[in-house]
Amino acid sequence: MAFLNPLLRSVAPCLGWVLSAACCPAAYAAGLPGPLVSVQWLHDHAKAVQIVDIRDDINSLTSDPTFNTEGGKKVLSKVGGYVPGALSVNFWAIRDKRDIDGHKVDFLLPTSSDFQAVMQASQFEADKPVVLVPTGDDASSLQEAAYLAYALQVFGMPADEVAILNGGTHAWIAAGYPVDTDAIAPMTSGHWVAKPADMKLVATTQQVLAASKHPGRPILVDARPMAQFVGVEQSIVATEAGRIPGARSLPPSVLYRTAKDGSARFLRAAQYRALLPLVGLSERGPMIAYCNTGQYAASTWFILTRLVGDQQVRVYPGSINEWSHLGYPMLGLPGQEAG
Repeated sequence: MAFLNPLLRSVAPCLGWVLSAACCPAAYAAGLPGPLVSVQWLHDHAKAVQIVDIRDDINSLTSDPTFNTEGGKKVLSKVGGYVPGALSVNFWAIRDKRDIDGHKVDFLLPTSSDFQAVMQASQFEADKPVVLVPTGDDASSLQEAAYLAYALQVFGMPADEVAILNGGTHAWIAAGYPVDTDAIAPMTSGHWVAKPADMKLVATTQQVLAASKHPGRPILVDARPMAQFVGVEQSIVATEAGRIPGARSLPPSVLYRTAKDGSARFLRAAQYRALLPLVGLSERGPMIAYCNTGQYAASTWFILTRLVGDQQVRVYPGSINEWSHLGYPMLGLPGQEAG
């Protein structure tokens, strides 16, 4: 079944935008215009790409969109359904739980074989460029898409074959395009084959430990909210509050915007380049991004690598979750009391 808002159809041409070639750090031989695409571009090129829906609430795939009335106008409040023809990847299926030095650590980057199994079960193939579609209801959905983009590149997908729909399904619906709400039930498996993890993109705990002892070589980037960075709030996955010693903050609150249609968006590449010096970071250089479980960090990697063009950025997938459970030092506010 398809949903279509005819009132919004008339304004569809005015709402989408695409990053220009000048904002993209690399050529996109696969036919994608860059690391981000607009709803207009995806609508016009849907048959030429592999559309992959990524979300943490798969029940919403079969729900209708939810609208509110504001100023006498119908306004989308929550995404339901998905872009027609999309494959579906459950965000929680690409997180793993493993034993590390005798500690059970959850929310880790999956192994190559586990990731391959998830992607094949979703009928993912390697014969088309890929557009990842988050819900776009909030910034966390963009981070989920960035995490999948990161995992795909770690396990062998060329960078220029993967893009994210900026604004996600929210922007798609707000632009007046239809969504399907039929259950996605793959009858066969895909044939995509994952390669061994590209360790140029992955930082190990020992590499993070070395960086914490020698600040700035490489730069440790804490991608969590500022309250967690300074230690006044503690993530539920951490054993204590605080940050990895030597880290600098790049909080998510400055990395995204809300468009007029209510969808969450990445900024333009030029805006990120102007922003980095304001938070004490340069545009280029070796960096390791971490957060609590890798999601914020993967989005920071996507921004720094795919949009800004710094190819020297790694992600510490286990992040504070792994770091704190292994008993490595955390730096919080002086005199901070536990509990």
